[in-house]
Amino acid sequence: MKKFIFSLLIFASLGSMAQIKLGLKLAPVIAANRAKNDAQTVENDGSKMKFSVGLIADKTLSDTYFLSSGLIYLPKRVAFRDATGTIEEEYKLQYLQIPATLKLFTNEIAPDLKGFLQIGSALEILVFNEEEDPSYTTVEKFTPIDVPVILGAGIEFRAGINTAIFGGFSYQRGLVNVVNGAADGFGDLQLRNTVFSIDLGVKF
Repeated sequence: MKKFIFSLLIFASLGSMAQIKLGLKLAPVIAANRAKNDAQTVENDGSKMKFSVGLIADKTLSDTYFLSSGLIYLPKRVAFRDATGTIEEEYKLQYLQIPATLKLFTNEIAPDLKGFLQIGSALEILVFNEEEDPSYTTVEKFTPIDVPVILGAGIEFRAGINTAIFGGFSYQRGLVNVVNGAADGFGDLQLRNTVFSIDLGVKF
């Protein structure tokens, strides 16, 4: 956590130098995954609510186009079971996410209120992983990065000259198989992350 806070401070300093709009985001997320293997004997084992937090940075390209990035702590959950129910495993993964997205704003739909669409991708760096029940571990090693596609929408309210409050939702679909090594008999196991996020925050 100390490393994460230190990284946020560095990112904030760089943001000021680049004259971009900085903000803070808190996001309740529903973390799930897509599980499969060649024999189709494994499946996803549900989802779980978690919380993401981080710093965002929006760079103006025009009146309606913004390049949006940041540094975000994003916890995820990988869980799967086999068809017989004899294997049920859950892993906790924690990432630092660096998004690269484009925000497309509408004209004002009400005084000081605009809507926006968001599309792009991100680089996610795995910083922590843990097995919920270490008595048996199918996944022996995780891929150190993930790359999701990000689609989102929301509204932004200008609350002052330099302050804006925003809210919205996003869908993040991981493209990378997070399994980089599995136990014998599960060498073809594939797990890909899926995140539904409610994005709330403020920009200064």
